Amino acid sequence: MITIKNECLSVLIRDPHEDLEQLGLRYCHGGYIWQVYDNANRPLLSGPRYPNPSPPPFDGQGMPEAFKIPELVQPCRWDIDIGDDYVIMETTQKSMTLRREVRVDGNCVKSTTTVKNISDDEITIRWFAHPFFPLNSELKDDRAYLTSANVKLENSDIDLTFAKVKSGNNLACGKISPSVILPESAGYYIDDNSMIYMKPDYPWEKGLFQPLEVPQEKLTITIPHPLVGQIILSTDYDVVYCPVWANANTFSFEPFTQRAVKSGDDTAWGISYMFG
Repeated sequence: MITIKNECLSVLIRDPHEDLEQLGLRYCHGGYIWQVYDNANRPLLSGPRYPNPSPPPFDGQGMPEAFKIPELVQPCRWDIDIGDDYVIMETTQKSMTLRREVRVDGNCVKSTTTVKNISDDEITIRWFAHPFFPLNSELKDDRAYLTSANVKLENSDIDLTFAKVKSGNNLACGKISPSVILPESAGYYIDDNSMIYMKPDYPWEKGLFQPLEVPQEKLTITIPHPLVGQIILSTDYDVVYCPVWANANTFSFEPFTQRAVKSGDDTAWGISYMFG
């Protein structure tokens, strides 16, 4: 595991060589953010099997990113540059060079991807972020149960894994700007202020994937968080597709981009997370 940090946050990033057996083939190995801690050493991210320390690679944890590029189906060798508050990972494949950069700046973590087409043919890239956030639900803190979303917990020993879906709880996921349309859903609803919620009576142990109707432009998602108040997710790219997914342990927004890259051209995009 690789750690980058500053006075506000510590970011754990999977080592694409040392951690290879735990990485699988679903998520990009370079720049895989596994966990973020605040300055009280409290973990701020979750996952479908959290707190399992070795979840199935397909499920993952933290803030992974996934590519759909036909060529990239085997593990890559990466050149890695590590600084106090950044890590840069680069790999060269038959048709492209791929650069992944993660930086922490104050309370913000930013992940940037750059691809250069070094082949003679046009290549198509489909990419999405899949960050996993803790439920805004019932949390166990020193044997007391707190049922209000957005409550700010101060106990450094708080364990977000005690979050449970209970009837009547406030299960807020996030508010997307510009506004989106939520189709009729068995498990989600959206209120008059455009906040998306999980319905407490849905059987969340089986999970639910729900596409959203989003404008094809840059998105900002304000996500309530039980420890830091909120996380603001921002894309610097136009989002072409964005579902929400959740189970009984976590929820996630998945903003996609897709682009064609001509021979000799390069392209870059980034996503940032402001904690608190």
